[in-house]
Amino acid sequence: MQRITEVTEDFYGSPSSEKPFNSLEKLEFAKMPEWKQWHVLENGEFPALRKLSIENCPKLMGKLPENLCSLTELRFSRCPELNLETPIHLSSLKWFEGDDSPKVGVIFDEAELFTSQLELMKQIEELYISDCNSLTSLPTSTLPSTLKHLTICRCRKLKLDLHECDSISSAESVPRARTLSIWSCQNLTRFLIPNGTERHGIRCCENLEILSVACGIQMTTLIISECKKLKWLPEGMQELLPSLEELRLSDCPEIESFPGGGLPFNLQLLVIESCKKLVNGQKGRCLHRLPSLRALDSYHDGSDEEIVGGENWELPCSIQSLTIDNLKTLSSQLLKSLTSLEYLDTRKLPQIQSLLEQGPPSSLSKLHLYLHNELHSLPIKGLRHLTSLQSLEISSCHQLQSLPESGLPSSLSELTIRDYPNLQSLPIKWIASSLSKLSICSCPFLKPLLEFDKGEYWPEIAHIPQIYIGVTVFDHESECL
Repeated sequence: MQRITEVTEDFYGSPSSEKPFNSLEKLEFAKMPEWKQWHVLENGEFPALRKLSIENCPKLMGKLPENLCSLTELRFSRCPELNLETPIHLSSLKWFEGDDSPKVGVIFDEAELFTSQLELMKQIEELYISDCNSLTSLPTSTLPSTLKHLTICRCRKLKLDLHECDSISSAESVPRARTLSIWSCQNLTRFLIPNGTERHGIRCCENLEILSVACGIQMTTLIISECKKLKWLPEGMQELLPSLEELRLSDCPEIESFPGGGLPFNLQLLVIESCKKLVNGQKGRCLHRLPSLRALDSYHDGSDEEIVGGENWELPCSIQSLTIDNLKTLSSQLLKSLTSLEYLDTRKLPQIQSLLEQGPPSSLSKLHLYLHNELHSLPIKGLRHLTSLQSLEISSCHQLQSLPESGLPSSLSELTIRDYPNLQSLPIKWIASSLSKLSICSCPFLKPLLEFDKGEYWPEIAHIPQIYIGVTVFDHESECL
């Protein structure tokens, strides 16, 4: 296919009364560097075609088959000379992607042609536009009501300088879709999340300074990532986003605080990653006012020790899942107050030894300890009362020399130990009695002791239903894998 320059009439076979490719449903062209022209018969070829994909055909130009009455998915990728100036029959189209094909993107610059194309997309549900540097704006009033997912990616000249929402009508000037994703649009400085959006993600828009929310929006998920200049979350989130359940903030170093009035009361999942000023700022500590919060993930750089007075975070007792990475102000008092906590994942905490000695909440069923260089031993006293603990995972805590001979609860059914190059033994008789799953990985001294049917520990662990040693799996239900 490397040398083909034209798809001629011979592609359709010998002339007959039947339409060419009468039953074909999926057609893909890819990696045809010399292909320049597709000769179209215009007599109803491909009547059953549902999916058409043209990828990495850099010289292809001219028109495509027009009467694709069954087409539901259309994709162009890396076809810089291809254009859609001649309308295609798109009444059945549900999914469209234009990726790194700038002349395909021209239809989004010319309002009349764009409108005529969209009017044909009566069933369009997903629209993906990528690497269209000619795209500077969107005539969004023509977007069909059937549109569910809109993604705009790497359209570097796109500019939507919108003002704060002061009425429902002001939100009509921006794209409407249930899921709206914007990636790497470097010219974007302000954005108004439109009415009708249920899930919104904005990523790698490094010049974004203002993000606001339309009135009456029923959004459930908001993801903001790598927006380096964004300093504030949308004002009035508590009132404007009453349905928000999931908020993810990642690598937004200038966000200093949560908005005035706090976060929406219905929020259930909050993820904060590499947002130094937000974690360190006193105004960010209003999480105890969120009665529905079930899960919190906080990934930090350890700089919270700079907080004057060392004030600790306050969390609601509704928290069931907590992941904490390098947060030095996390206290044992805070952990004990989380009476509903079931899952605890801790990473790089210098205070981990004292936290475990004081004891996590007895409600805990899963505990993951990861990258704790200060952890020298597992304190029996602090862990003995975890009568609901079912799963324990210990990873890359290189100062930990051994596990206790006793002290972990008998309720433990899953044990995972990863990355201990110097760990030479296990209290195998004690830990194996209640286990249904044992995983040992990157522990070179333990591997021969656990070898199938040969190792010293094998008689003690042979009854365990699932055993993972390195990449080897022993599953008693499906024999040895």
